Amino acid sequence: MRNHKVAIQGGIASFHDIAARNYFGEDITIDECGTFKEVCQKIEQNTVDFGIIAIENKIAGSILLNYHWIDLFDLRIIGEVYLPLEMDLLAQPGKQLSDITEVISHPMAIGQCQEFLASQTQIRVTEYKDTSTSAKFVSEHPYGDLAVIGSAALAKEYQLEIIRPNISDETNNYTRFYILTKHPDTDGNANKASVSFSVNDELGTLADILTVFKENRLNLSKIQSVPVPNKPTEYAFHVDLSFEDKAPLEHALQTIKQHTKRIKILGIYEGGQLTH
Repeated sequence: MRNHKVAIQGGIASFHDIAARNYFGEDITIDECGTFKEVCQKIEQNTVDFGIIAIENKIAGSILLNYHWIDLFDLRIIGEVYLPLEMDLLAQPGKQLSDITEVISHPMAIGQCQEFLASQTQIRVTEYKDTSTSAKFVSEHPYGDLAVIGSAALAKEYQLEIIRPNISDETNNYTRFYILTKHPDTDGNANKASVSFSVNDELGTLADILTVFKENRLNLSKIQSVPVPNKPTEYAFHVDLSFEDKAPLEHALQTIKQHTKRIKILGIYEGGQLTH
């Protein structure tokens, strides 16, 4: 397999980097991006082969804007990664928790550690670009009182120490990532589909669609409502459907067209597994 170029949000040793290597292996070239939008733009422009973006976290929930970018740039989901997370508090070697007056990290990382941060009344919390950039910033300021929320991989990459391990609000925390591309191949092992649709403004329409999924023995593993841009009262629904046979999936999607204003298959792929 040739070396793939993969766009990620964040830098080396970030959770996106770890997830990308879990999916593709080590023989990849990472293209570091500042935002999720930039990841999707590079895929759309064919400057990278694939991209990976977080879509939901067990504690912090879904990242709604990422559904918008996938749709806007007409990308396809070809896989997913469930990445177990341990959020650690990292600082310069020799620092103690009592030395820290400010913690920086990506908003999603901060959102997963609210209980710990609330207990540290002396600490100011600042949202930063991503966990990797945050760790680099802390490593470059040895005389400051800074710490960063991130992974043990970041501590190793930037020569930081873990001064408090596993500060997440919940154990068994994880983030799910979508693998995206512009030109998907047919996956013979596919057992999952991601579909987006907006419904007709009629009483019980969504219930009718869910009934179709049930009648075709499709397991609804996720349903997420997403606001439709420039239409304040309209929502689209994003669903993940697990299936054993592709024929019932195709039948169900054809059947629900009568209930929808718009329907789009975002991807049919092999579902990932959460392992600890």
